[in-house]
Amino acid sequence: MKIIGSGEIEEVTKGKVYRIRHHLGRDPKTGRYIRSPKKTVYGTKADARRALEEYRIELECGVKNPEELTVGNYARAWYERRKNTGRYSPLTLKDDELQVRKIEDIWGTTLLEDLTLKKISDAYDKLLASKRATKSAVHKINATLSLVMDEAVANELVEANPCEHVKAPRPKPKERKALSDEQALDLAIALRTEEQTGNTVAVWIALATGMRRGEILGLVWRNVDFERKRIYVGQQYAADHKIRDPKSEKSHRWLGLDDGTIAFLAEWKQKQARAMEVAGLEQDEKTPVCTNTLFKFMDPNTFNRWRRQYFANHGLGEFGPSVRYTDSTGRKRWRKGAYIGYNLHELRHTQATLLIGSGADIKTVQQRLGHSSASLTMDIYAHFIAQNDRVAANTIGGILAEASEKPEEPAKPTLSDADRAAIAQRMADGSSLEAAISAVRPDVSVLDLLGI
Repeated sequence: MKIIGSGEIEEVTKGKVYRIRHHLGRDPKTGRYIRSPKKTVYGTKADARRALEEYRIELECGVKNPEELTVGNYARAWYERRKNTGRYSPLTLKDDELQVRKIEDIWGTTLLEDLTLKKISDAYDKLLASKRATKSAVHKINATLSLVMDEAVANELVEANPCEHVKAPRPKPKERKALSDEQALDLAIALRTEEQTGNTVAVWIALATGMRRGEILGLVWRNVDFERKRIYVGQQYAADHKIRDPKSEKSHRWLGLDDGTIAFLAEWKQKQARAMEVAGLEQDEKTPVCTNTLFKFMDPNTFNRWRRQYFANHGLGEFGPSVRYTDSTGRKRWRKGAYIGYNLHELRHTQATLLIGSGADIKTVQQRLGHSSASLTMDIYAHFIAQNDRVAANTIGGILAEASEKPEEPAKPTLSDADRAAIAQRMADGSSLEAAISAVRPDVSVLDLLGI
């Protein structure tokens, strides 16, 4: 059953009695709006809000009481609510739906309140032992199940989230590739010297800021502050052609821009405005920075195809052998082989490694990349941070080694045979040793000769 909106709470007796109900959309036969039966709640307004959420779950899952909720039913209802918020990208929802189907398959008939740490751990052990799932797959299932159970705890349907204590195997982190300094410089030169288009501008912004693809394609001119030399990341353009919020709360951020990028964008803005004027359009603050040929938001998949070819043309990737296939009309056709090489996300890693290599603190790197936490940044870039740490250690080691070296002792003064003979003659004539040395070698004292 599909619930529309967040429901109604009607106060019957102030602070004591409330009635609640939900909207169920239109009747497909009559076209009239349908509402659920009203329920009476005795207690506070907070009690009424909790009861309203429980009533939503009852209606969505088709059960009479929350005590009869299964893990499968609740996970499915969780996914539908998540999808209806409109906050998540199609790729995120696609993966969520896949994990929910796995949860339904494993614990579909298990009551929500009966899900325990042992049941979860046993299920994971069986999946791994039978090779029905990899460590990475088990980790994803547990991450989604934990989100489902967190919501169940928040709705007071269970007392605790059993996933918190599950030792789900963590997959090895993917190897992060970044452009070398020379590759980054060559790419920047190519972008600066070739004709500007919405595509090349998108790649420049990725290299200069480390922004995500959706954030770049969703950027509009009102969020480019030329005076203060910065960009505001406030939205993203997703593959379903919808404007969405960035990936997380921390993804809303201001990013400083270098002088070269400011000049590059200012030049592009003027060029784009002239082209739009010729087409009978007017550039304004809502105009996308990276536009397609119709001056609209650029399709992410179309941009990806262009970007792969561009990277291949500039030595950052290549295509495998062409593949022959049969199209929907039965005609034999050829298409490019699989692309192997750097992706746009590698420019994000390049930004991070350049920042870390220049000594930027981890909070600055986190803020610039829009990560949800500094620990996430540490986890992802631990290898590069370790490399930077080694450079620092070697630098300090060089200083300490230099400080540990003993200074060279000055050579002790010596007397030639002629000096000795002259000193001996003066002493024979009645001069003291000190007077004789001072007369023959005024630059040397008795103490010098003795090494004192």
